[in-house]
Amino acid sequence: MTFTEEPALDPLDRAILAALVQDARSGWSELAAQTGVSAPTIRERVRRLIDSGVIRGFTAEISPQALGYRLEAVVRFRPLPGKRHILEQRIQETDRIVQCDKVTGEDGFVARILLRDIGELDPLLETFARMATTHTSIVKSSPVRMRPPAF
Repeated sequence: MTFTEEPALDPLDRAILAALVQDARSGWSELAAQTGVSAPTIRERVRRLIDSGVIRGFTAEISPQALGYRLEAVVRFRPLPGKRHILEQRIQETDRIVQCDKVTGEDGFVARILLRDIGELDPLLETFARMATTHTSIVKSSPVRMRPPAF
């Protein structure tokens, strides 16, 4: 499938996706009961949704707060001349960066960083000082977390 093609989703596919978004651990029988079709039909449809790339995986949502991360920061990285590739590699290697996008404009990257306390921020950012300038905002709340696209 190319990026210009849209998968043909019928109402059953949409119902399966909606059910899996609510609880990705739902079993075949449970999905079948929710959608009014047989478990073998559900298995086939889910396999087709996986094969077509609509479903990329099944994951657990882990609470950063439960692991002691009390703060989240959004950091915009502006690479210094000739440092874009080194910066990108360093971002990928930094486990406190839980999400990062390469973006257009003056900033090359926008990342989300987890922190146990504010004292961790400066030492972490200093590891990027030779590669980029940074602009940081502390997240107060997230009215919209990452959510699935409309289907």
